[in-house]
Amino acid sequence: MQQPPRKQTPSCSEPEVIVAAKKKSPPPVTFTEAELDRILSPEAVDQEVKRMSGKGLLPTQRANKVTADVTEAFRWQENKEAELKQMKTQDAQSRQTWVNDLMEDFITFGLSPANTQDEAKIILDSLDKELQVHESAGFGADARNYIVQLRKELELLLEKL
Repeated sequence: MQQPPRKQTPSCSEPEVIVAAKKKSPPPVTFTEAELDRILSPEAVDQEVKRMSGKGLLPTQRANKVTADVTEAFRWQENKEAELKQMKTQDAQSRQTWVNDLMEDFITFGLSPANTQDEAKIILDSLDKELQVHESAGFGADARNYIVQLRKELELLLEKL
C-alpha cells in the first residue's frame, strides 16, 4: 500500500518522502474468433480501403507519395471554393450568376491530394480552359477581373507542376 507523501513541518527534521506511482498499461485487447473473421473479412477490408481512398488518405497505385506541388494546388482549389461560397452567400439578390458557374467548375474539376502530378496538371488544364470560356462569356467587368486573376494564379500553379 502506498503512503501519501509526508509534509515537512518546522518541528520535524525528516526529509520529504515522494512516492512515484507506476503507470499501468491498459490490458491487451482480445477478440473472439468470430470478431476477427468479421473484421478481417475481404469485404470489410475493401470497404475500409474505399472509405479511406474516398477521403484522399490513400495514394493511388500509380503514385507512391503525395508531392508538395499537388498538395499546394489542392489547397489553392479548396481556398478558392470557400471564397466562391462566401461570395455566393454575400450575393443575396443573386446578381452574380457567374459565381455559381465557377463553383460548379471547381467541383467538376476537383483535385485530390492523392492525384499524381500528371493527373493534377490535366485537371487544372481543363479548369483553365473552362475559366477561359467564362472569361469571354460577357458576365461583366467584375466577373472578368476575378476570372483573369484566377487564371493568373492557376498558371503559376501549373508552372510549378
